Amino acid sequence: MKVKNLLGKLSIIALMAVAAQSCKKENGIDNNNVIQRPYALYVSDSTGNIYKTNDGNNYKTIFPGDGNPLRAITTSKQNLVFVKGMTVFLSTNEGKTFNPIKQTLVQVPSGIRWQNFILDIPQLNRLYISNTLGIIGKISQSPQNGVYFELDTSYTEVDTPYLVESFAFTNNQILYGYSSSGSKFGVSKFFYKAGKDAKWKPMVTDLPSPHSFYLTAWGNKIVATDYDGVKGALHSSDTGKTFVAFTGLPSAKLLSTYSAHDKLLVGTQGNGIYLYDGATFVPSNSGIDAKTSVYGIVAKDNYYKNKATKKFFYIATNTGIYKSEDLAKSWIKVKTGDYRLIN
Repeated sequence: MKVKNLLGKLSIIALMAVAAQSCKKENGIDNNNVIQRPYALYVSDSTGNIYKTNDGNNYKTIFPGDGNPLRAITTSKQNLVFVKGMTVFLSTNEGKTFNPIKQTLVQVPSGIRWQNFILDIPQLNRLYISNTLGIIGKISQSPQNGVYFELDTSYTEVDTPYLVESFAFTNNQILYGYSSSGSKFGVSKFFYKAGKDAKWKPMVTDLPSPHSFYLTAWGNKIVATDYDGVKGALHSSDTGKTFVAFTGLPSAKLLSTYSAHDKLLVGTQGNGIYLYDGATFVPSNSGIDAKTSVYGIVAKDNYYKNKATKKFFYIATNTGIYKSEDLAKSWIKVKTGDYRLIN
């Protein structure tokens, strides 16, 4: 009996030691607070300055503006890409220097008001962008993370878009594009392709026209948001054939739509941010200044050494950068100013 009791005590001591080691000290450092893989967050203000932060609280300027806002900013692996006017700029050294991409390769159409005309898709190793060049279709892709662009001419003979003005990539690996200006044969304004080597296929859609829709992915669904707010936001589960309207959004411009962490968010002009609760959109503006316009939304994660993760949302607004640590239920202002882009 004494031997059994001794073995039991030793087992308990061993388990306690393992638990203490796993959640506590390694060279005097608490693993629960050690970030194994930090995120990089880039924001740009209304005068074109670009800032970088790795914690959401401390920002450094990496690119000085010239008084005019940028149109879009995104990362593609280690590269940073932004669009100013019709020109695409690339940095391969984390924003230390930027170089313009030749306009003989890509020129972004000037009339697109949203940022969804550019989309990086790591799963396909492709960066897609709207391009004024080319006779028809006017989509360019970069298989080299923005270093080089080539025209995407992978269309079926059925129809070809005039100009794809926004892209979205769903969880089931389908890439979508929307052309409000129509298509070669007038069959469709909605196009999709299943894989980077597949051809773009047209889909006759019931989206009302003419309206300024831009696309966003929501899991396996696709969301079409009317930038001017007239038709609100709608979603489709059948590759864009039929759409169902959301309820709860205000009568205002819908400047940004974003989905991550099983959440769907819409940023408005002057009415803050709205969160879909499973049945309707509801305002989620705790901590946000009144009459705030939300131009951009992004999600980030901290991965800790003990395998835990912490999820964040950030929004770029005319009253500052806000951070949410509770999945967009409430917000904390981390930087004051007028910001238009975030990635």
